[in-house]
Amino acid sequence: MSTSTAYTSTAYMFTAFSSRLTPFLAGIIAILIVSGCSSSPTGPEAIPPDIQVPQRLNAVAGEPFTHELNVEDPQGLDVDILFEGLPAWLEYNPTGKILQGTPTAEDVGRTPLNIRAENQVTGRNVTTQLRVFATQQELGLQNHLEQSMRDITSGLLGVSVAIVDANGELHRAFSGNMGTSAGFPELQANSKYRVASVTKPMTAALILKLVDEGKISLTDFFENLYPSPLPNADRVTIHQMLTHTAGIYDHLNDSAFWSNFPLGRVWTTDQIIGLAAQRGAIFEPGTRYGYSNTGFCALGAVIEQEFDAGLRQAFDQQLFVPLGLENSVYDDFSNESNPIPNLAINGRSYQYHLTSACAAGAVAASAGDVAVFGWNLYGGRFVSEELTNRLSINFGAALGGQNYGYGTRIWNIGGIRHYGHTGNLMDYRNILMYVPGHDIAIAVHTHQPHASWSALTNSIFNYAITHFSDQPAKLLPLEMWINESRDDEQ
Repeated sequence: MSTSTAYTSTAYMFTAFSSRLTPFLAGIIAILIVSGCSSSPTGPEAIPPDIQVPQRLNAVAGEPFTHELNVEDPQGLDVDILFEGLPAWLEYNPTGKILQGTPTAEDVGRTPLNIRAENQVTGRNVTTQLRVFATQQELGLQNHLEQSMRDITSGLLGVSVAIVDANGELHRAFSGNMGTSAGFPELQANSKYRVASVTKPMTAALILKLVDEGKISLTDFFENLYPSPLPNADRVTIHQMLTHTAGIYDHLNDSAFWSNFPLGRVWTTDQIIGLAAQRGAIFEPGTRYGYSNTGFCALGAVIEQEFDAGLRQAFDQQLFVPLGLENSVYDDFSNESNPIPNLAINGRSYQYHLTSACAAGAVAASAGDVAVFGWNLYGGRFVSEELTNRLSINFGAALGGQNYGYGTRIWNIGGIRHYGHTGNLMDYRNILMYVPGHDIAIAVHTHQPHASWSALTNSIFNYAITHFSDQPAKLLPLEMWINESRDDEQ
């Protein structure tokens, strides 16, 4: 009888026999027959180890860091831990499954850390973000920003915050993405924003520098410095242009400007001044307050002429470089095919050419640069004390207008006097605040509008005053002013 035949006969005999048994006994016999056909023991299954790692690991420069990894194998197998992106300052102790080390100031930043837990069969990968902060204060600011974004501005794409304290120390926090979704890279410390009207105190700083150097006077008439068809140029003073009391038309807040000209048009300062000439004076110089982006564009012509340089070069050579602002640029060039490096973007980032905003709103900068600028300008470190003081004199309210000084908005929110500027443009939202009683500058920026933006900036303002000052704060309870807005026309 052949083998196949014997196998067939055996199967037939078992089938016939099992038909006489109860179903239960037949099943038992079948299991025993199958088990007897296998002579090798069952090995470990392809089940990876369990590893629990927080989404972020936070360390502070100069302070010891330890973190115990939570790793278990469900089959009791030995587990090996492998790393990709482990920095030189950090080491792994396999005995206690501990990451340990002490970062330095050179290690400040954020890097991904890939961790793989392997047993003898398979493994599991996890990724965390290793974040090294300059100080405990900076770590606290980061935690506050993230909590505030969750509680106040849920869904906001990203926010950057910077604070310069009375000792000149820069503290930064940022959370979110560079673009319009989570698919974009994360924000970085040097991420730029279109700061819009926060450009105005920068333009004021350059004008005051010219005054400080004796090149011009605040009482000079515009025509004597820059002959042009600007209405009442022979009676409009530099002081009035800085304070929006010159009676100059405002092209950026005129809907006709946006409907009559191509958005991508590249403008010269003379062309912007020509728009004001066509519209005529809004009121007699020095008699009222009327916000004017066009007036600040015209101040740009004075800056170009007196420094003998284009605006981009003048801002760079006379302001950005002296103050060490490496992440700031006067934008007279960008479009979608020639973008600004490291600019946080939205769907409107290149909607129109920024030569239309000129010296009133063309700067792009990081939060850190804006805070450093504000601390130097308003803290009396850029021009003389006399000129610094004029920045925050309320010339606007004296003529029945807004609380405004030299390119500077003035506030008393939360019971604390402070000043600076807001900036809204192309869906960017920005604010620079300087608190003279504490010598603190605060900058907050985003590339997306949000209904609770004012509440977020107030929360950060409150945190900055209470955590970054050696002086006792006399703030009103936050719930009394959390929703107060510093935004006026832009």
